[in-house]
Amino acid sequence: MLNSMLSSVFEKSGNKPPAIQSLIGAGTIIVGNISFSGGLRIDGVVQGNIKAVEGSSSMLVVSEQAKIEGEVHAAHLVVNGTINGPVYATQLVELQPKA
Repeated sequence: MLNSMLSSVFEKSGNKPPAIQSLIGAGTIIVGNISFSGGLRIDGVVQGNIKAVEGSSSMLVVSEQAKIEGEVHAAHLVVNGTINGPVYATQLVELQPKA
């Protein structure tokens, strides 16, 4: 379902989303900063900043059960969970019903 929603959003914008390459699973708690490129999906908890590599095509998906406490930087951001901190997106932000 998420992939079909993302496809429709990106088709409208004319941009192709990066594939999700990394996953922080439900029940996982990470304390510290994360740097990534490509696609990252978070289902767990991150206590720290999440930042995509500058100039890279990046997509961050924050699922319904995910919680982030810190700054978030990405080109494309899809939020259905909780972010407690500033959010910076250079291309697209999608807020889903549970955001």
